[in-house]
Amino acid sequence: MASPKPPQHLSKAAKAWWRQVHLDYDLDDHHRHLLRLACESLDQSEQARAAILDGGAVVLDRFGCQKPSPWVDIQHKAQNRFRILCRELGLDVQPADGPRMPRDASYGNRR
Repeated sequence: MASPKPPQHLSKAAKAWWRQVHLDYDLDDHHRHLLRLACESLDQSEQARAAILDGGAVVLDRFGCQKPSPWVDIQHKAQNRFRILCRELGLDVQPADGPRMPRDASYGNRR
């Protein structure tokens, strides 16, 4: 069965990752929705990173005091959302080193 095409609004890199995930994993329809959200988070993180590189990680507020750029928070949230969605999809198939219980071989439905 041919893998579904990635959503058109995704970046080239996110589309490539979408295709690679579909090659490596058997995804149900509800997993495709989570994969789309992960790809969008990846794109949002990259957009925020570009804005930080362009404008800096620190900006001045209306009083002239330094504060973190709003892009820093956007990038952090997008990266965290991406990490959580990847874990939810079972793309991280290595057992955790920390207190989580190790996942068995069926976790993630890897081909």
